[in-house]
Amino acid sequence: MKSPFMGKMGGVSSEHPLASVAGLKILLEGGNACDAAVATSLMLSVTQPHLGALGSDLFALILDSASGKVYCINASGWAPRKLSLELLRERGFSETPAECPHSVVVPGLIDGLNKIHKRFCTLEFRKLAEDSVHVAENGFPISYGLSRAIKHNVYRLTDPMAKSLFFKDGKPLSYSGMLVQKALAKTLREVASDPRVFYEGWIAEKICDYLRSKGGVFEIDDFSDYEAEWVDPLMVSYRGFSVYEVPPNSQGATTLIMLNILDCFDIRKSGTFQSERVHLFVEAAKKAYVDKNLYLADPRFASIPLNEILNKKHAQKLAGSIDVNNASEGTTLHPEDTTNFVVFDKWGNVISAIQSIYYSFGSGLMDPGTGVILNCRGTHFTKTGVNRLEPRKRPLHTLSSVIAASGNDEVFALGASGGDFRPQQHVLLLTNCVDYDMSPQEAVNVPRFLWNGGKQVIVEKGFEGLKDLERMGHVLVRQRYPGGTGVAHCGMRKGKVMTLCADVRGDGIPMGPV
Repeated sequence: MKSPFMGKMGGVSSEHPLASVAGLKILLEGGNACDAAVATSLMLSVTQPHLGALGSDLFALILDSASGKVYCINASGWAPRKLSLELLRERGFSETPAECPHSVVVPGLIDGLNKIHKRFCTLEFRKLAEDSVHVAENGFPISYGLSRAIKHNVYRLTDPMAKSLFFKDGKPLSYSGMLVQKALAKTLREVASDPRVFYEGWIAEKICDYLRSKGGVFEIDDFSDYEAEWVDPLMVSYRGFSVYEVPPNSQGATTLIMLNILDCFDIRKSGTFQSERVHLFVEAAKKAYVDKNLYLADPRFASIPLNEILNKKHAQKLAGSIDVNNASEGTTLHPEDTTNFVVFDKWGNVISAIQSIYYSFGSGLMDPGTGVILNCRGTHFTKTGVNRLEPRKRPLHTLSSVIAASGNDEVFALGASGGDFRPQQHVLLLTNCVDYDMSPQEAVNVPRFLWNGGKQVIVEKGFEGLKDLERMGHVLVRQRYPGGTGVAHCGMRKGKVMTLCADVRGDGIPMGPV
């Protein structure tokens, strides 16, 4: 089990110790939460190449203490102008495989960090990138999580650059071996001087040339035209909290629809690990995911009735259609690999962020000139409906994050990996704290349950009332504890005390200044 970090000066919780250290160092040197978040994110791009490499997208919610306002950055990339369903059919693709240049979208991570830096940071970007450049250049010991990911993705890591980096004598690098990324260090050094070089300079040119050599259709203006966007976060009220999520093209609305539905029930009457809670939670998820699949997409290409689907009356209608005694059928879900982190500072600023290349190691494609592993986010496009593939469109994203604030000077920041599971993870963590009075660390550590698509429910060892769930028609997928239900991070500020927590299911740790 892991213990939280508690203090009055802020802190960082991320999925790799070196990333938490990088953020902590910035806090100790006078940086604010956004400064620390940029440093943490860049370090994660080095130490978590299977989860959040430099070829990632990024979303972040930022609670600015000066204004009391929550801001949201959407740094998700778009498909190239020349990519279309017609082109894919002409080239013999009925689906877009992950290990393919057509699965890649413009990586939004760097411009997202650039936008955050320009708006909120106090230190130079070069300073925030120092540690990540050093670690890429000189190497770091491979963690358990990265070692497992390399072994499980041998089939994806066939690109010459990836093979040379993650294998030695034909064998996957193992735990405690050193990973050195010289090409990536050069790229990060250039980005530290001017982040837009990633989109308008030699870095973009090399990535485009590389993808075209693999049969892709990227042009330099697909990169140079791209910019991350400041967007208005979504918000609903739940048990006295204002709960903020990321708007479309993120699936963040799904979290809020679930909370609205559960707000129609007194779930506190059910025990934390009782079948009644699990049943209502799972059935609420099934209803929310129907709305997700029907409506959520890139708002530049789709008209999304957000006011309608986030309305309490809509939730009451959905809640009224739940059979409290029997399980309903549900859609299919898709997991992913992601890394999230939370940062608090002594001035009251809070950031909840997430970055991802989608599947583990993304497309597996790694540009040798830049050392950048590229995402496969384009595989989430569909052939029909609001999320169908179109040129310069951003796919529906599983990435999202949460900040929840009450009028009693209490703030939560939380996030989790897990792809389509993420809205459930967010609701589970928040209800653990708000409805069942768990501490943040308890909320992260306790055994979990998650709807797994159809009538399946993943249940980690430690729950009661499982026979009642089966009697209701749920199909249980039992896992050991801790299981593979995603890695979460949570932070809470209550008065002057801040608590930062990392998940027992991951390699990360929380850290903060004294």
